[in-house]
Amino acid sequence: MQFRPTLHKLSNGVTVILDPMDLETVAVKIRFNTGSRDETPDVYGITHFCEHMLVKGTKKFPTRKELKDFVEYNGGTFNASTSDAFLRIYGRIIAENTDKLLSVFADILQNSVFDEHKIDIERNVILDELRRARGNNSRKFADLIYTNLLGFSAYRTLGTDENIKSFTKNQMMEWLHQRLSAKNCIIGISGRIDNKDELLQKLESLFAFLPTHDVTNNTELKYTPCDKFLPGGGLKNVWLNILFPYIRPDTYENMRDNLAESKFRKYLVQELGEVVRQQNGLVYGLGMAGYGNEYWGVRGIDTETSPENLERAVALIAKTAYRVYNIDKITQPVVTRFYNIHKLVDADFLESATRRCDVLIGHYGDFGKLYDLEMVQDFDKSITADEVIKCSNGFFGGQMSIMTFGAEYGNIDLRKIWIDNFK
Repeated sequence: MQFRPTLHKLSNGVTVILDPMDLETVAVKIRFNTGSRDETPDVYGITHFCEHMLVKGTKKFPTRKELKDFVEYNGGTFNASTSDAFLRIYGRIIAENTDKLLSVFADILQNSVFDEHKIDIERNVILDELRRARGNNSRKFADLIYTNLLGFSAYRTLGTDENIKSFTKNQMMEWLHQRLSAKNCIIGISGRIDNKDELLQKLESLFAFLPTHDVTNNTELKYTPCDKFLPGGGLKNVWLNILFPYIRPDTYENMRDNLAESKFRKYLVQELGEVVRQQNGLVYGLGMAGYGNEYWGVRGIDTETSPENLERAVALIAKTAYRVYNIDKITQPVVTRFYNIHKLVDADFLESATRRCDVLIGHYGDFGKLYDLEMVQDFDKSITADEVIKCSNGFFGGQMSIMTFGAEYGNIDLRKIWIDNFK
């Protein structure tokens, strides 16, 4: 399937990516590069609360039900989401009604009512969402890691009880006025595009209302290495992360090196799975974890096991990690095999309008450049085993942190076990 996306700028500075496909539908995503990392503690959760209210009704469609009914009547769906780095509205619709979905999105961004009664109703919804997150074991473990290693809570996107209860209509609308700009807006459309020029004219008309002020982003992180255990969750297993700082930032200039390093991580997981699971039966699953942003953070080994197997599992993980890092290094046949199997990932990407739109917007949002699939595929095909080894040098060299959650496991010194066996 062809992949020839094009990059455009509306007169007010909105970035538009058009990605024609031989389909009967289109995926539309509008992303603003602002999220919870741009909030101060006194307003943690405000972007997420605004996201909820943006889809609760406009002057034209006073209720969410009316918005939803209109879009569904025209063969579409829509939703919104907030992350650490962005606020996004997205949807999919049959191609002949693309204009209708775009008009709804423009209406949401320009004319959302922020009815005070609905705000009060939504407070309870978001407070329930926060309670559910605090009761989720995966979120508890992530919060342990983020709070101790990177200095902020994993719940900050949702906010705090106090903040959620205090946000006012004026406060939220002022926040959106400050944070939403044509300059940090990306519109991506993947699917059937019959006439690019007409579509761009439509976008120009619909989104001319967006202001053009600069919006800064907070990407600073401070890593504080430590070992922490959080008991609880009613778990019978111990969840384990052995984490190390990034070798290099995830920047456009580092793309090839980071792609090479990712092959080392894939090889490491493969070998750990063979030894720890297949040969010794100590874990069910084993993979890589990562926390942080595009410039700084930690990544490393992620698994879980029973308390009685924990000491042996960590010893085997350390021995295997040392072996693949220093002795049985990745070979060219393994690199080639990884490249060949990744062709399936490329095929999944090319065949999905939703996936293509996500990647195109995400890549431009992160790097300010149009995603170049041919370049990435050329990188992937030409990377050698020697390059993988070179680019993974230092993976285990930073200050390690060991984070555990779940069942009690006594006075086992996991750091000492790692040190004693990583040789």
